[in-house]
Amino acid sequence: AVVSTQSTGELAVGRLVQGGALTTFKVLRIFRIMRVMKLIRHSKRLILMGRVIKDCLSELTLLLVIWLMGVLTFGTVMYYIESEQDNNFDSILHSCWWAVVSISTVGYGDMYPKTGLGKLVGSCLLFISMVYLALPMTVIVSKFNKAFERFKEDEQASTEAKEQFRSILNSKIHSSKSLSKMNNSTA
Repeated sequence: AVVSTQSTGELAVGRLVQGGALTTFKVLRIFRIMRVMKLIRHSKRLILMGRVIKDCLSELTLLLVIWLMGVLTFGTVMYYIESEQDNNFDSILHSCWWAVVSISTVGYGDMYPKTGLGKLVGSCLLFISMVYLALPMTVIVSKFNKAFERFKEDEQASTEAKEQFRSILNSKIHSSKSLSKMNNSTA
């Protein structure tokens, strides 16, 4: 009995060590992904995307709040319409899942309304969600266009400044060479 207890203990310790090693490797994978994320610093275009998202934060927050209101409203309405039927609208949370899937236009097909009123509400939700997804995009795209224009202007100004610096540097080099030749010829 002592031998079997010792073997069981060794197995338990072995499992802990294996589990710890597996967890360590998972954490190391996350760090590898984070190293790839550091490359964003070196890409001007990805930095531009970050700036646009930062500039559109208030619009994106408003979008999220309206989305949550729509999910809760349509999920609750569908629960009360479809709860009597034999389908997957078992709770308001399940109905909210249907609303999330429908608003995002994914439409898994795992839940769908069976009553006429439920189908009408679902159709209204789909129409509203198409408008909902399209309207904020115009604001975000216009902000992106403005930021991209500023980015191109800054890049062009930077290129012009570098060219001007090179021409000044070249003229200084040429003038110092000519002064050096003059000094050598007078000496």
